[in-house]
Amino acid sequence: MKKTLFLFLAACLLCGQGNAFTLSPEAEISLLTCSPGNELYSLFGHTAIRVKDPAARFDRVFNYGTFDFDTPHFYLKYARGLLPYQLSHTDYRYFLHAYREEGRSVYEQRLRLDSLQKQRLLDILTENYRPENRSYLYNFLFDNCTTRSRDVILQSLADTVDWHAPQPVKSFWNLLDEYLFISPWVQWGIHTILGQGGNRTATAMEAMFLPDYLMHGLEHATLHDAPLADPPAILHQAPANRPPTHWYLLPATLFTAGFLLTLLLLRTTRSRALSHGIATTLFLFSGLVGCLIVFLGAFTAHPITAPNWNILWATPLNLLMLPFIWRRTVPPFVLLYLKAYIGILTIALPAWLICRPAVPMASLVLIVWMIFTGLLLLAEKTAGKTHKKTT
Repeated sequence: MKKTLFLFLAACLLCGQGNAFTLSPEAEISLLTCSPGNELYSLFGHTAIRVKDPAARFDRVFNYGTFDFDTPHFYLKYARGLLPYQLSHTDYRYFLHAYREEGRSVYEQRLRLDSLQKQRLLDILTENYRPENRSYLYNFLFDNCTTRSRDVILQSLADTVDWHAPQPVKSFWNLLDEYLFISPWVQWGIHTILGQGGNRTATAMEAMFLPDYLMHGLEHATLHDAPLADPPAILHQAPANRPPTHWYLLPATLFTAGFLLTLLLLRTTRSRALSHGIATTLFLFSGLVGCLIVFLGAFTAHPITAPNWNILWATPLNLLMLPFIWRRTVPPFVLLYLKAYIGILTIALPAWLICRPAVPMASLVLIVWMIFTGLLLLAEKTAGKTHKKTT
């Protein structure tokens, strides 16, 4: 009873005041890697650090991936990439149960650290958990739960780790697409709103922003020519439950179907109202996407949001055209804008095919659709201008 009370008080000191206790020789520290989930925030997996001391009946998981919904202006800070994330910790049993309930696999790699290194790592985690230290500005690519876990492990070691990790020779987009391919609409959206910086080849260390890459990197890492960690052990193996999207629901398929249906309907009906309705939908959609691109690139702290070549087809200026789509005669600047917009897209389309900037391939169909719609509007408004001069 006395021992239990002592251990409870020790845990309270660690959890509440940020004071580390002394680990016993039986203590173990390991890296936990969780497989991707089905929600947007969990598509790339998760990383945490487990500290287990059987002698002290202490078994907790330190997690750099939590945030507080009570943060003032939560949604605005989230949208701007200014939401502070926090280091938290929880009982290992609760942590594992939560991921089992979500149907996600959990892997563990025991770190081969000596007693001093283990204690130093716990001291760092405890110091980071102090109220004045536990929050940090989350950056999806360069400062997240995985990079923080890797860095505190390295910080606890006095010597340099040799990773022996092969250079992935992959861009950030390639790395993200390994997880996004099963959610093609999310993939299209992320490729659209983020920018050209994602085309840069990531280094082996940079690729470790993804939990799987840190797990595999740690598997090959050595310290003084000895393995730094054990091979991954399976704590929970979840069944595969992420079926791919059917081909007929892919963005490229639906964009192509929409364009072909537009050609068919306009050829058979020649309806001015239908033509204007389609133009209104496309210009409204592309204009709103353009507003989002400008917002992310100019007013947020999100990484790799600028430059973004999608702004050429998804431009906020398209919203200015909405009042003139249904009018037979329009001011001269509308005709000039349509000519410039069509000209830019016509020139850029083959350039996109050759240079392969960070523009989703599905958007190329959308761009052709926008060119076609723009040409119809230009022809109609030009004819209206000519008719007005004649009368």
